[in-house]
Amino acid sequence: MTQDHHLRGGCGCGCNRRDFLAGSALAAGTLALGPLGVLTGAETSKPSRRKEPARVRAAFVYPPSKTFADNPNGWWSWPGNQFDAEGRQKQYTAALRDMGKRLDVKIDVDKAPVANSKDAKRLAGEVQSQKPDGLLLVLFHNRSLHMVDLILKAAEKAGVPVIFYIGLGVKHGTITRYRRAGVYLIQSLDNLEAIESGLRMIAAKKHLAQSVLLSITEAKEERETTEAFLGIRVRVIPYRRYAEAFRGATIEKAARRWLARFTDGAREVRGLEQKALENAVRAHLGLKALLAEEEADAVTMKCLRRGMEKPCLSFAALNNNLIPATCENDLNAAYTQMLGQRLIGRPGFQHNPAYETEKNHYFGSHCTCATRLEGPEGPDRPFLLRRFLHSNEGSCAIQVFWKGDEPVTMVHYYPGQPPTLDVYAGRVVTSHEMPPVGGCTTNVEVEIIDRADACLVKGHHNLLFCGNFARQFRLFAVLYGMKLADTGYTGPWPACR
Repeated sequence: MTQDHHLRGGCGCGCNRRDFLAGSALAAGTLALGPLGVLTGAETSKPSRRKEPARVRAAFVYPPSKTFADNPNGWWSWPGNQFDAEGRQKQYTAALRDMGKRLDVKIDVDKAPVANSKDAKRLAGEVQSQKPDGLLLVLFHNRSLHMVDLILKAAEKAGVPVIFYIGLGVKHGTITRYRRAGVYLIQSLDNLEAIESGLRMIAAKKHLAQSVLLSITEAKEERETTEAFLGIRVRVIPYRRYAEAFRGATIEKAARRWLARFTDGAREVRGLEQKALENAVRAHLGLKALLAEEEADAVTMKCLRRGMEKPCLSFAALNNNLIPATCENDLNAAYTQMLGQRLIGRPGFQHNPAYETEKNHYFGSHCTCATRLEGPEGPDRPFLLRRFLHSNEGSCAIQVFWKGDEPVTMVHYYPGQPPTLDVYAGRVVTSHEMPPVGGCTTNVEVEIIDRADACLVKGHHNLLFCGNFARQFRLFAVLYGMKLADTGYTGPWPACR
């Protein structure tokens, strides 16, 4: 190992998305890494595409107190005449304003409440004509449910997903009919966190519909298709473009600092020659240049049997910064990675499946994994840099160690009519040393906690996310009318813990 590989440089996450897209170059056949981790040189890159924020219409449903305050026989009904709906609306409106800033969602809040059937018909008509990306209805009055029903019917016809929040500690009567496709039902007292979770779903769907996935294959010609449900544009480019960027990359001081973040942070650099580490940098420079050139948000690549050009370490670095990257040009895995990163702000671990029948456990293994499993601001997990395990050329792969007992969520998105989401909840048992356990470098043993039999897990290249997010993924599926495969799931309503 040379001294260049031991320069101190902080974490192993690379640059953030803003820095990443700030500049790039393919000048004179070379690439350089600037002092902030961005690609620099001749400023030939296009400005990054500006995504439109999700538009959400918000309305409060209750009769104003002035309609009965002066009437000695005035009847507010639940939650009672002393319930300050107007005051609560002001508080919620301020909170929604803050949520909109955090989530990059444009929330248009009606100042006046939906107080009667005339108001409800007006709002229903506006929802159908304007077709916002989402609708938030906040109910503060038990006897106004018929007005909500009218608005929900209009939203369903317009294909507008609805967050229906019943902000009452007590609301008489059944509400199970609102647990249906197109509606995220919440009945909870002052639970702004739940509302924000619903807005995050709408923001994720809007973002994905404006995203570009770069697919690097043996295609002779470039082409573009669109995934029907999520709306992701898939831009296919020939592998030769990546190979040219890889081979033309120049490794300068800042590039060596980027590499040092990994070599210094690793528990061990095992069996790797300097050439393998430098090729890992070339792969990262090449991918970043192509992503910036194409103004793409994510990348997948036919990466097997590519010798020293494999991008395992680059994929880990990109996913650390919520720039989705998936192996083997698996588009379904890429869609799942993109959905998960936007929905929960954490990278997923794309993996091959295996089973431990005597312990009733599941194994996930692959040769690339993010080190920041809790998102860009989280800590690096312990990791090794080591040789790719399935070939002899000595290219660089990464092995990441997950914490025992931490909760995990496994997801697989399947396009189609209807699109399907398969969701599993589990907990980590251990991350294994390699050898003696086979598979790929990162190998995670998991107990599936919402199925009786681990062998019921289906799918290849499922995405494993750190944390308990099964409910959020299932709620997203319900909100957008997706099919929940939930293979072998026998628990309560899919949107419940």
